[in-house]
Amino acid sequence: MEKLFRAVDEPVPGDFSRLWVDESRGFVANWYAKADHIPDPEECRRRVGAHMPEMLGLFDTLAGFAGDDPAMIAALAGIDPPPLIPAGCTVRAFTQPRPTMLRNYDFHPDATAAIILRTGWCGRGVLGMSEGVSGLLDGVNDAGVTVALTFGGRHVYGSGFSIVQIIRYLLQVADDVDDAEEVLHRVPCAWAHNVIVQDKSGKSLRAELAPDRAPLVGAGNAVANHQADVAPRPDSARRLDTACTLVDDAETARAVFVEGLLRKQDFDDWLGTLYTAEYVPGEGKATFHWRNGSWDQSLTQFDPGERRVVYPA
Repeated sequence: MEKLFRAVDEPVPGDFSRLWVDESRGFVANWYAKADHIPDPEECRRRVGAHMPEMLGLFDTLAGFAGDDPAMIAALAGIDPPPLIPAGCTVRAFTQPRPTMLRNYDFHPDATAAIILRTGWCGRGVLGMSEGVSGLLDGVNDAGVTVALTFGGRHVYGSGFSIVQIIRYLLQVADDVDDAEEVLHRVPCAWAHNVIVQDKSGKSLRAELAPDRAPLVGAGNAVANHQADVAPRPDSARRLDTACTLVDDAETARAVFVEGLLRKQDFDDWLGTLYTAEYVPGEGKATFHWRNGSWDQSLTQFDPGERRVVYPA
């Protein structure tokens, strides 16, 4: 089992976004066919303007690539996404030897884009793991903010934005953890997800988002795949306990994520660790780790190209 990871530099929406829109049309059509309602382009634009006004120009550009395709436009806006198979994931923020976030993304190789994307959209430098053309699973911006998501463990769905679009928006506009907290309180999330945010000062927050209740946001440095009002599955409880009890030193903890207790190999159940991301917000750096190697990237020194990763059968 293997996956091709690509690193793409796109200062402004252009050839990559246009190609990725075209390549995604079949998947998006089948995905949104499950929706009770596909919001029309006018509704999408209105809701982006209401909740993410700074993204409206970007939305217009990307929607232009989609043409007359309401499902694709809704997906680009991240509005009212139908349910998908949930991913796993564990995240922990550290303050030593410098503010650093480590995250494992646990899913199946066939169900992720595996595109490391550096953008300068809307004048803001952002580097992260792309999902859904404009969305992000995790990333860092040029103001020194880093963020990562996990599945929240509750199968609840409602009206709102996809978490990957919220992560993108947060990195486009937030200059610190306080800005990020405002975004997470304000923008409605369509599914249950957890989020860790850290800025270059070392301050971090933990957020539990869901469509059926108000966000729970406060100080915190670790999440797995459960929320406060639900009894956790044993694996999620174990991983969160492991992450919380790690010494506050990212260099010491790295091996626990990459090849230790936090690494998952349940690919038959669609929850193997696809990558470990290590973000250093104060330096705008990201390193993507696998058992057989790493790939260093940064906002100032980006390395476009491809890496093929082999996973256990």
